[in-house]
Amino acid sequence: MRATLVFTLPEEADDHRAALEGHLWREVVAELDRELRSIAKHGEEPAANHAAWARELLYRILDQSGVELP
Repeated sequence: MRATLVFTLPEEADDHRAALEGHLWREVVAELDRELRSIAKHGEEPAANHAAWARELLYRILDQSGVELP
């Protein structure tokens, strides 16, 4: 499969940047999820509870956005 994205610069510079950096954002969110999971699993209270809450919130937002982590 092949896809070509066309942007009118500078008007669509933000969209262009988002397209170029989308994979980086995905990796950042995945790393955040891994860190929160580790803290929730191995951390001490209250940090473990806060990390579990933040992870639940992250997954709720991802679900509402129709985005899945790798």
